[in-house]
Formats: sequence, C-alpha cells, structure tokens
Amino acid sequence: MFKYSSRFWLYAPTGLFLLLAAAAMIHWWIVAGALEKKLAALKGKEAVPGITLNWDAVEVGGFPFRLEGNFTNLRVQGAAAHGPFSWTSEKFAFHALTYGRRQVVYEAAGRQELSWTAASGNAHNVSFLPGSMRGSSIVDGKGLARFDLDIMNVGEKSVAIGRLQFHMRRDPDGSDLDLMVRADGLAALGVKIGGALQLYTTLSRAGALMPLLRGDNSWPQAIQNWRAQGGAAKPSQGKAAVLSPDWFLTPLY
Repeated sequence: MFKYSSRFWLYAPTGLFLLLAAAAMIHWWIVAGALEKKLAALKGKEAVPGITLNWDAVEVGGFPFRLEGNFTNLRVQGAAAHGPFSWTSEKFAFHALTYGRRQVVYEAAGRQELSWTAASGNAHNVSFLPGSMRGSSIVDGKGLARFDLDIMNVGEKSVAIGRLQFHMRRDPDGSDLDLMVRADGLAALGVKIGGALQLYTTLSRAGALMPLLRGDNSWPQAIQNWRAQGGAAKPSQGKAAVLSPDWFLTPLY
C-alpha cells in the first residue's frame, strides 16, 4: 500500500514539473535555432516563387512558448497580377506558438511604403503611418486556409480611411475562396464620405489557386491558370458589388 507521506510523492510532482519545463526549453531552443537558420537562408532571396524578402536586422525571441521575429526595415518585392510590387515596413513582427495549430499573428508599425502596378499598367505609390496594423494567417496541410488584415487610421495626402479590413477564407472543401473588404471612415481630399464600404466576393474553382496558397506558384502564373480553368468572381451575401479577382492577388500586407 502506498503511503502519501513517502518522499516519492513529495518530490515526484516537482521533478515532473522540472522535467516538463526542461523539455519545453530544449524544444524552444531547437525550434528557434531552426528559424534563425531559415531566416538567414531567406534573406535577400525568394521566400516563395516570385517573392523576395530582405531586411536590415532581425531578432528571434519569444522564449519559452512562443516564436517571435522582430524585423527592422522589412522589404518585400516581387511580381503581382499586373506587374512588380514592393512593400517596406519600418517595423514588422510575427508571433506564433511552438505548439497547437499553425497560426501566425503579424504586426507592423512605423512608416509603410507600398507600390504596385494597376490593371491599366500605371504604377502607384502609397506612403502612410498607420495607427495600428495587424494580421493573422492560419495554415493547414493544404496551404493558407485563412488570412485577416486590420489597419486602423490609414492616411496619406489624398485619401484617409478610419479602418481598413481584408479577410480571406478558403472553403472547407477547397472549391471556393471567400473574400471581404471593408473600409470605414472614408475621406478624400479632406472631405468625409461617411458610412462604410463593404464588399464580398467568392472566387470559384479555387483549386487552380492552391499552388499559390501553398507557396509553390507565383501570383501571375496562378491567376493565369485560374482564368484558364474557368475561374470566376461572383458576389456573395447578397452584395451587389463584386471585387476583381486581381484584388486577392494584389499585395495588401
């Protein structure tokens, strides 16, 4: 018969806790070391087809249960649907747990510089200082399953937006992609437009975009394949406005 006064029952819980803590710390150092090596290999090179990453400095942290990367002057460049794009963030960070589902949370701060090519072929440049800029992504075995972006107080010389949101969700069966864009507190040339602009669309035949969501294909190639396979955009949730599929393939983050 076990006696609860036994030294075993006195020390076992403490020993088990220390063992689990040591295992968690060792696991973090292994994962963090692998992340540092991966970032070193990615710097100045293609992270996925057609997209190049670079930065001035990066620090890996989050010990003992999270992984965090804090970048200074992160630069993302590549080919979008209609031509080249670039995004520079003065400060950028990502946060992820070392266990559980594959979800990553992103934050950007400081000056944001964005340039892209429109469908008309014209180049556009935007520079703004957001009140806050956050995003998140969830990845499963098929690739990107959900992406969300929320920016507060977006403003530049001609246009200001109180809050800008973008949401993308892949349907469980992978046949469609649901997209939503919402802008609150719109103002143009200093004049408040008022109300909120909210647009929903669904991209059919999303299977052609799966290589893009897995990071195996470039944006131009993905949209070309999607159109060739009969992909189409249609309004959803009863909204009359339809977003162009190129919106999804235009860098927002």
